[in-house]
Amino acid sequence: MISIQIEPADNGVLKFLLDDNVNGGGEEYTTRTVYEFDGIAGKQNQVKFLKDIVLELGLLTGTELESSCLRIKTEWGTQYVPNDTELKNKIAATEKELKRLKSMLKK
Repeated sequence: MISIQIEPADNGVLKFLLDDNVNGGGEEYTTRTVYEFDGIAGKQNQVKFLKDIVLELGLLTGTELESSCLRIKTEWGTQYVPNDTELKNKIAATEKELKRLKSMLKK
């Protein structure tokens, strides 16, 4: 059986993954992963931590072929004021997504 232990740390969390029956052979295996939530990569590490937990727990999050697919990602806060470059990038991405959706209507 696989069990997951999470311990808080000063700048993030420690995750221990314990498997007491590796490949059905009865051997024990432990991994320790440190997720640092401070600094520039803090948000990306939080997303990675959540994705890893979902994967390790075997949660079904949907596929790209389903109408409902769980996504774990970061976005702008509602009070965030982006700079011009960020706005241009967001507009370009939104226009690309709109073009993709419109092409689906034509099919």
